[in-house]
Amino acid sequence: MAIQNNIAEGPSQYGTAFNNADYSSVTAAISRQRGTDPKFSVMIDLSAYATATPGDDTREVDFKRYNANLTDVEAKTGDTFLDKCYAWVMDQDDMDGSTAV
Repeated sequence: MAIQNNIAEGPSQYGTAFNNADYSSVTAAISRQRGTDPKFSVMIDLSAYATATPGDDTREVDFKRYNANLTDVEAKTGDTFLDKCYAWVMDQDDMDGSTAV
């Protein structure tokens, strides 16, 4: 699974828009925090590529890091933990209009 979303020219670090950029998960890690509430958090890192099938020499065109409460991620629909992470990311404001691929 991956997420497709457009990167507008303004936010792009390359000064050009990337339509249907392919965001793939790099990291989905759960951390336990002592003495805090919520106790468990999830760090989700995504790299975006201009093509749906990045090759060895393809560079990322965007990187995003999200931090979420574990309970919020677990509440999402999906067969696996990673599917739920993608569903949570797609609900974020900066991923408005994204689609699962």
